[in-house]
Amino acid sequence: MANKEAEKILKDDLGVKSLRSFPRDITIAYNDSKHILTMTLLPKAVGLGKGDAVNMQDNAAAFEAWCFIIKAKTSIDDLKIKLDVEGLTSDMYDKDIPSTGHFGRFLYRILKFKEQYGTWFFLSDELEDMRKNFADFLSSGKFVNNEPSKEAEDDEDALGTEGYVEKRFCDDDSLGKLILGFSGENVVINRQLPVGLFKGEKSDGTAVFTGKKSAIDFWLLYNNELNIYELKANNKMVGILTEIFFYSNYMRDVYWHNSLETKQNVRICNTQKTDRSYNKLCNGIKNITKITGCILADEFHPLITDAVISIMNHNGTENELQYDKKQYDLKIDIPVHKKE
Repeated sequence: MANKEAEKILKDDLGVKSLRSFPRDITIAYNDSKHILTMTLLPKAVGLGKGDAVNMQDNAAAFEAWCFIIKAKTSIDDLKIKLDVEGLTSDMYDKDIPSTGHFGRFLYRILKFKEQYGTWFFLSDELEDMRKNFADFLSSGKFVNNEPSKEAEDDEDALGTEGYVEKRFCDDDSLGKLILGFSGENVVINRQLPVGLFKGEKSDGTAVFTGKKSAIDFWLLYNNELNIYELKANNKMVGILTEIFFYSNYMRDVYWHNSLETKQNVRICNTQKTDRSYNKLCNGIKNITKITGCILADEFHPLITDAVISIMNHNGTENELQYDKKQYDLKIDIPVHKKE
């Protein structure tokens, strides 16, 4: 259902047209004199409150995507966006392991988003308190990632459409590397890289982010660059932007710099196994100079324009983090079709 009040504000006050898909579960208000748009999420969209948490790529949770899109489409050049959460109080988080992995990812996302887009993005007082507490938590602890425990699923009959397409991009007998713009023997590519984070040691009770099936779709290492990919097939959604933002920052902080909040306090689990080319990634990432987070789809949501990607790339990381989008043809580029 369309958010009629939000549509009116976006169209009449901000000059944003054709945004009928803005979610009804996000409320917005606009201060015309200060050019501040306040975006308020529901508690379940950040991993708090009753009921199941909403995944970060869901329309109601993907605040990063909507911020980028609104900034790209507005006629207000100096528009600032403020983020809030309904019913939030500062004492809901106090410098400890977050209550849920979804909430932990949200805290990390607001931390990195304000850090990189703070010229036009800021937080409510309660969220700012939480952000500072989470930054203190990260700077005062030691953390570890979770490495792949086995090879990714290889049975094509067991994979969904996106899993099948992802596999075909990484298979040696496919044209995946060429489609992505890479060739040669030095290209290392593999899929399903876990993105969990734990304090001290790996256990259910020390998880900071969601684990288990939470993973980067696939990654490609070539010379001094690491590309990571969020892939969609027959699935147009704006939340792909939120996913690639989180995964790109995770790879930059956890794998590349081994650093959370300026402290080199992340230990990468580096076993002697070769599951999913993990050892090649751990060794090769030490020498990279850039991470590119690429969204890859057969068809993008029409709101994901080149202007959106341009705004994402103005992030103050001195080009350590860049973003790109590539489109593929599901019928032509993925020649072997999954059995139904």
